Amino acid sequence: MNHEAELVLVGMAAECCVFLLLLMRRGWKAVPIFTLYTLWTIVSDASFVFTRVYSSGLKNYLVEMALDSTLQLLVLAELVRLIVQPVRTSLPKKYALVVPLLLIILGAICWPLAGFSVPHGLSSQGYLLVTLQQTVALLRVLIFLTMVAFSQFFSIGWRDRVLQIASGLGFYSILSLIVSVLHTHQAVGPQYHWLDLVTSFGYLGTLAYWVVSFAQKEPEARKISPQMVRFLVSIGGTVQAERLALETAVKKKPGNQNHF
Repeated sequence: MNHEAELVLVGMAAECCVFLLLLMRRGWKAVPIFTLYTLWTIVSDASFVFTRVYSSGLKNYLVEMALDSTLQLLVLAELVRLIVQPVRTSLPKKYALVVPLLLIILGAICWPLAGFSVPHGLSSQGYLLVTLQQTVALLRVLIFLTMVAFSQFFSIGWRDRVLQIASGLGFYSILSLIVSVLHTHQAVGPQYHWLDLVTSFGYLGTLAYWVVSFAQKEPEARKISPQMVRFLVSIGGTVQAERLALETAVKKKPGNQNHF
C-alpha cells in the first residue's frame, strides 16, 4: 500500500469519527446536508481504496466531483440558512430561494477567477474539473470570510457549530487554492506531488479540528444582534417595528434550537 492510500485510510477514520459525533450528538438534525456530505466523503474515499474507481477514467471522476461540488454548495446554503434562522419569520416567504440563487450568482463570478489557478496543459475535461473544484473552493472561502467578518452581527463565536464547520471548510479551501496557484508556476516532477501531500495533511487537520470541536458541547445560542436583524428585515420590508422589537427581545427556547 502506497503513502497516498495510507493517507486516505487515515482520512476515512477521521471522517468516520466526525460522522459518528454528528449522530451521537444529534447533529444530523441541525445540519442534515453536512451530515450527508460527511457520509459521502467516506463512501467516496472507500471507492478509491477498495475499488479504485478513479482508475476507470477522467469522465467518471468528473461526474463524481460534480456530485461532490453540488453537495458542497448545498452545505454552504445550509450554513447560510442557519445564520438567518433566528429571524427567518421576519424575512419574505420566498427568502429560501434567494440563498441558492445568490450562490449561483457568486459561482458565476468566481468561475472565471478560478480559471487563473488551473494548471496548464490539461485536457478540456481536466480543465472543467479543476475549474469546478476551484470555484466551489472560492465560494467556501467567501462564506467563511463573511461569517468571520460579521460574526459580531450574527452573534456567533468560534464555539458555535456553524462557524466551526465554515472555518474548517474555509481553511482547507484557502490551502487548496494556494497549492493550485503554486502548481501553475511549477514544472511537473516529484516536487509536484509534494504540494498535493500538503493539501492532504491540511484536510486531515480540518477533520481533526472538527472531531475536537464536535466532541465538546456547544454553548447556548445567543440572540442575533439588533443591527443585523434590522438589516435582514429591511431586505424583506414587510415587518412592523413592534414585531422586530419582539423578535430581538425574546430568546428561543432550548428545545427549539437546532444545535448539537
